[in-house]
Amino acid sequence: MNLSQVLAARHSVRSFRPDPVPRDAVARAVGFAVQAPAPHHSRPWRFVTLESEAARRDLSVAMGERWRADLIGDGLASRRIDAIVRRSHELLSHTPLLVVCCADLARAHDYSDERRKLAEWSLFAHSLGAGLMAFMLGLTEEGIASCWISAPVFCRDVVRRHLELPAAVEPQALVLAGYASPEYPPRPRPAPDLGEFLLEKG
Repeated sequence: MNLSQVLAARHSVRSFRPDPVPRDAVARAVGFAVQAPAPHHSRPWRFVTLESEAARRDLSVAMGERWRADLIGDGLASRRIDAIVRRSHELLSHTPLLVVCCADLARAHDYSDERRKLAEWSLFAHSLGAGLMAFMLGLTEEGIASCWISAPVFCRDVVRRHLELPAAVEPQALVLAGYASPEYPPRPRPAPDLGEFLLEKG
């Protein structure tokens, strides 16, 4: 497939066949990811794979506990909270492969003021996003479906502690990966109105 075909083929899929995802296919996709641009030649990308049902379930439970506490703080009814957390747990525990995408901030410059510290963090988040997209496109080229989940960014400390990551390695995204269930219909993607996204100032 060429680039336009891969981009068109990539959809966010949340229902998968139980077949395992080949490790060599994941490795090739990571190979694409680590060619993304990065600040200061830092190469900050880290990908943590969870293949076993126990590993996927345990991560889901750990993140679910924090999410439940947040939803209680938001004032949601307990029945609704139960449904939200249960639906998330079913999704994560039944996806063949979970990949936690992290940024190694040990490679960031250490500034003395908050303005530049925030700018530096943003650079690493941008680089991880570029790597994340390349990773998902690499999976697509292999015929493997995926879906980006933002959950880790809301509970970085929980995920870091659960996965026993170094203090400077910041979990920022979760990718669900597997072979798409034949019953899963991809949402239609409307043709973009470039006037909405492209701002020309001269």
